[in-house]
Amino acid sequence: MVTRPISAFSGFAGRRARFEHDRPDAATARELLARLLRRAREESLVTAADLRHHLLRAGIDIEMPRLTDARSFLDSDMALDTAAIEAGLTPDISRFLLQILDGDLAIENFPVFENRIANIYAHAQAATGGEVAGYIPELAKQDPDSFGLAVCSIDGQRMALGDAQTPFCLQSVMKPLNYALALALNGERFVHHHVGREPSGLGFNELTLNHDNRPHNPMINSGAIMCSAMIRPGRPVAERFDMLMRFWNSAIGSQACGFDEAVYRSEQGTAERNFALARLMDSHGVFPEGSIVDRALDLYFRSCAMTLDCRALSVAAATLANGGVCPLTGHRIAEPATVRNTLSLMLTCGMYDFSGEFAFVVGLPAKSGVSGGLMLVVPGVCGIGLWSPPLDRLGNPVRGLEFSRRLVEAFPFHIFAGTTDGPA
Repeated sequence: MVTRPISAFSGFAGRRARFEHDRPDAATARELLARLLRRAREESLVTAADLRHHLLRAGIDIEMPRLTDARSFLDSDMALDTAAIEAGLTPDISRFLLQILDGDLAIENFPVFENRIANIYAHAQAATGGEVAGYIPELAKQDPDSFGLAVCSIDGQRMALGDAQTPFCLQSVMKPLNYALALALNGERFVHHHVGREPSGLGFNELTLNHDNRPHNPMINSGAIMCSAMIRPGRPVAERFDMLMRFWNSAIGSQACGFDEAVYRSEQGTAERNFALARLMDSHGVFPEGSIVDRALDLYFRSCAMTLDCRALSVAAATLANGGVCPLTGHRIAEPATVRNTLSLMLTCGMYDFSGEFAFVVGLPAKSGVSGGLMLVVPGVCGIGLWSPPLDRLGNPVRGLEFSRRLVEAFPFHIFAGTTDGPA
C-alpha cells in the first residue's frame, strides 16, 4: 500500500520543492518528454483524456495549482504526442506526470486505500459519547452529528468523506503552524528561550508554568500565547494576523482561510483563564522584550477563530508530512528543521494531557482543538484532517480518536512500526 517503509529512525525525506530540482536544459527536457510518452504508451494512454482518467484513478487532484498550466491540455481530447505535450506541459509538470505514471506515489494503490479509509471512517462515525464544547458560546452551537474527514498525500492524492467541506474554527489546531512561523521568524534558540518543549501533564489551560516560569510547550494555551508574542511584535495586530493567514494559505495550497468574527468575539468574552495565563507570564517577565501582552492575546484569539474545512486541513498536515513542501503547489513553506521541531512537539504535546497515551497507542504527530478538529501527520506519506465536535473529558474529539486508533491497526503508520518488522 505504501511505497516506502515507515521507520522510526529513517524519518522522512518528503518531496523536493519545484525550485529545488535542477533546471533542465533542452536535451534533458526532450528526454523527459520521450520518457513520458513511452510510459504513456505502456499504460495504453492515447489521449489527454486518457491521461486525465489515469490521474483521477491514482487519486491525483487535477485542480491543484501545480497542474494549472496543464489544465486546458488535460481537459482536451488531444493526442498524446510530442507536439501536444510540448505545447501543454512545462518540464516541472512533465516530471510530475512521469512520477505518477511510474507509480512512484506515496500511496501506491489509491482505490484500495480509499476503500479502507472509508471503512475506518464508518466505524469511527458509530462512536458515541462526548460533548460539544460549551464554554465558548459560539462553539456550543455546533452540530454533534457532524463528522468530516479528508486525506491528502505528499503527492496530492486526495479523498474526502462526510462533512469534509464544512468550515470550522481551528481553535488549538492552529498551534503547530503558529509555532512553525514563530520559529521561522526568530529561530529555535530565541523561541525556546521563552517557551519550553516538555509535556505539561496538565490541562491545556492550567494556570501553571515550568520551573523557569515559562510555558511548558507551544501546544498549550500559555505557549501559544507566547508564540503569538513572537510573530512580528512591533507591527499592528491586523498586519500580524494577515501574515499568519498568508502562512496558512501557503500551507494549504493557496486556498483561503476564513475568519469567524462571532467566535472571535465570543472567545474574547469568555477568556478569563487565558487573560490570567498572560498576566502570570507577564508578572515573571518572560515575554520577549518589546511585547505588548494584550496584543499578543488579541492575535492568539484571532488565530483560534480562523476557519477552514477538513480538505484544507489535510493539505496543511500533508505539507508537514512532506517536510515543509506543499503538495498542491510544490512550494516550500517551511525548512526541514522547522518541520522536525513542529512534528516532535505535536507527537509529545499535541493531544493535551492525553498526549502520552496517544503517542503510545497511535504514534503519530497530531493536534486537536476544542471545536472538534484534529490534524494527523503521517510523515513521508500523507496528512489527515478530521472534524467532529463531541469531545472527551480531556478535550479531544471522540470520533477522531477512534479513527486514529483504527488507522494504525489497518496501516503500519505508527512511528515505531518499522522497528517491529521482520523476525522476532
